[in-house]
This record gives sequence, structure tokens and C-alpha cells, in this order.
Amino acid sequence: MKKIGYGIGAFFAAILLIIIIAFVLAGSIVTPSFLVKQIESSLNVRAHVEKVNINLFNVLSGIEIEGIILAPRDEVANKGTPLDKRKSKPKGQIQLGKVDVKISFLALLTKTVKVNKLVLKQPEISLTMYEDGGNNLTSLFKTPKIVDGEKNPALSSEALAEKKAAEEEEAKEKASAPPSGPFSIKDVPIAIKMGLVGIQEGNIQVNMRKTGQQILVQKLDLEITDIDIDGSDLASHNSLDVNFDADVTIIGRNKKETAKFLLETGGKVTPFVVKTGLVNPKVIYEVTMKEDSFLSGFAAFDAIAGELPALNQAGLKLDKLKEKAELKKDVSFKVEYSNGKVTFLDEPTFPTKNYDLQITKGSYIVTTTNYHEMRMGMLYDEDESKKSLASVDEKIKQATKGQGDPKALRNKIVGNLVKDDRLFIPFRTYGDIRNPNVELGVGLGTLTDLVGGAVKEAIKGKAGDALKKIPGAGDALKGLGF
Repeated sequence: MKKIGYGIGAFFAAILLIIIIAFVLAGSIVTPSFLVKQIESSLNVRAHVEKVNINLFNVLSGIEIEGIILAPRDEVANKGTPLDKRKSKPKGQIQLGKVDVKISFLALLTKTVKVNKLVLKQPEISLTMYEDGGNNLTSLFKTPKIVDGEKNPALSSEALAEKKAAEEEEAKEKASAPPSGPFSIKDVPIAIKMGLVGIQEGNIQVNMRKTGQQILVQKLDLEITDIDIDGSDLASHNSLDVNFDADVTIIGRNKKETAKFLLETGGKVTPFVVKTGLVNPKVIYEVTMKEDSFLSGFAAFDAIAGELPALNQAGLKLDKLKEKAELKKDVSFKVEYSNGKVTFLDEPTFPTKNYDLQITKGSYIVTTTNYHEMRMGMLYDEDESKKSLASVDEKIKQATKGQGDPKALRNKIVGNLVKDDRLFIPFRTYGDIRNPNVELGVGLGTLTDLVGGAVKEAIKGKAGDALKKIPGAGDALKGLGF
């Protein structure tokens, strides 16, 4: 028994010795200077790493890196100046407050890739989108021309020739091999389990050169949790949970905020098609637009408020549509995302002080091109509706020279634009969302046609007798040619 005890003791002592050696080696090799050198040797950047945290208890499972900065490459990076000899930090286009990675090596023994945590904390990214579709970050990820003060060996003629030969050989092998189908998770021989992958407290600034707009994504929390994928058993292992929270602000060319969306989204996602193992082309999200989100200066609303001739001719005043409209309460709805296209799966109503906006099921926007087609309804504020309808009455009085009851004619003219004693404007907007085409959901002609059509409709059958009893209506009809 003593020999067994000694053997067990020796075994655990050996394991402890291995851990201590790994700790010492990791602590001496994986340093800020080491990481900076590796990054600058492979990327066209100047890098900075503030701190690497490794301790005895997670050396075999995790590492935490603080203060990562990626900036445009300069002479300091080209010369390979040691980190401790550099006088200042660079001003980065990509900054990461912290990267926290924890994996399970023991899980590999069972052919399972298990990542307990992979989190980017407090990332700060400044992105500029150029008119031609390029951006300012692309150059950061190219192969650097100079490393440690000399021409990068990876770009030498010999290295490039070797790389080209390898690519040609690979192309020949692909050409002679049977045609391969699209990627299927069923071809991956190991299962994948992850606890938490995501971004916490992120801030992204996007400058759109073409439109002059600026998009700010603040307080970004993206968490993908409970990832369970096994290509050999997708019926039971094919799920992950997604939560996305962010404040998205759009600033116009005039440097004024035109919209702010306080978003919370989430839901369980099935990432692969069970039968084929192909990537699931459609994902459904639960979205909540938070109270105090607002919209101002939406081009479609501007068109409705003052640029559609039919509304102007009818005397409808919708100036409130041009004002800032804040959401009065949280609104939840479902959307489907597929290849950049976001489609509404139900019909949410967004109540604001000035109007309630109703979106019809099936409306969509393609985020990659700004193309959209949305059918919506605008239920105007009650007090403002009364003012607008009073303006229509005044137009009718002018057309009928003050004779008759304008309300009777108004109900015939714009009766289909009134809902629950409020002005209701159904419309369709399509094309580029920044300069959309807008169509009313009801037909309106010139005011003379409106009044004339209403009277023709009114004098049919018994309605004609009722209309003729309205004081002054007979004279009004004669004035309109009846």
C-alpha cells in the first residue's frame, strides 16, 4: 500500500511540476513585447499591448491580455523598436480594453473544442467607409513591407515564387479532385461547445464619406452563449443563444442627430440545417425598441409632410412629421435576417407624441445596399388631426364659396384617411432609404376633382336627397356644375 501511495504521490508531484514549468515558460514567453513583435511581423500596423495576465490556476486554460492597440504602421514598427524603448502609445483605430480567453484542453481528448470564454472587452473601433466601398481598416491587415528594419522575408522574390507555386499546385489538386459541395458542419469531425463568446461595452464609430453621415454604435454588448454544435447529431446538438444590446445613433451631414435606436435583441438560434448541415440561411430575432428611442428628419416623413402635391392640395397640414418623435414605451417585435435583408414578421406600432407609426408585415430593408420596401401607416396626433382636418374644411369652403356644410363633403373626400377620429395616412416607401420614393396608399386628385367626385357620389340614390337638405348645398352644387 505504501508503494501505491508513493506512486500516486509521485504522479501528482509530476503533474504539479509540469504546471509550474508551464507557468514559468508562459510567463516568460507570452509577454507584451512578445505579442507586439508577433503582431507587427504579420500585420501592417503599429501595435501596443499593456499587460498579459497569467496565473498558476489558469495557465493551461486561459489568458487575459489588456490594453491592445492597433494603429497605422510607422517607423517605430518598421524598425522593430522594443516595446520598452518606445516613448509613447500610438493613437489606434482599433483599441481593446481587454481580451479574455479560457479554453478546455481536456475536452480535446474527447474530440470536442470547448471554449469556456472568448470575450473582447471595451473595444473602440473607428471605421471610415469610402465612396468606392473600401474602408480605412483594410490596409491594417495587409502583409507589412518592412520588418525589423529590413524588407519582409515573406515578400522576397523567392518567398513569393514559392507561395505562387504552392497556390498553383493547390489549384491543380482542386481541379483534379471531384467537385466539392458547400460547407457542411457534418464534415467537421469534432463537436463544438462554447460558454460565452462576444463583445462587452463596445463602441464603434462609422463615418460614411459618401453620405456625410456618422453612425455611432455605443454600449454594445454582443453575447453568444450556450453554443452546442455536433455535426454528427444536429437533431440534438444544434443551438446557440444570441443577445445583442446597443444604442445606435445616426448623425446627419449637418452634424445633428437624426435618429437614435435603443435596441435589445435576443433569441435561440439554430445555426445549421439539420438535414444537410449547411448554414441556416434565415435567423429569427426578438427585437425590443426601448422607450426614448427617437427619429427625426426621416426622408419618407418629409415627403409626406410637405412634398406630396395631393396632400397639399387637400389642405392637410402634417408639419409634426418633420419634428423629433420619441418613443413613449418599449415596443417588441420579430424580424427575420437573411443575407443582409431584415424582414418584419409581424406588425408593430411605435407610439410617439406626434404620431403612431404602424409597420406592415413583410416590410423589409437590405442593410448592405440601403434598398427597402416598407408599407406603413401614420396615425396622427389627435389634436393635430383636428387642426389638419379643419384646414381641409377651409379648403372646401373656399372651393364652394362658403355655401353648404363642408364636413359632409370632407367626409367624402378624406373619410378613408380618418381612423378613430385621427388622421390616418397609409403609404409605401421604397428604393434607397436615404432618398426614397413615397406613394400614398389612397388615391387623391386635385381639390376640384375631390369635391366634384364627392358630390357626384353623394347625389346618387337617397344620399342625394339628404345632401340637398343641407342649407346652401343646392347653390354649392350649381357652383360646381351640377
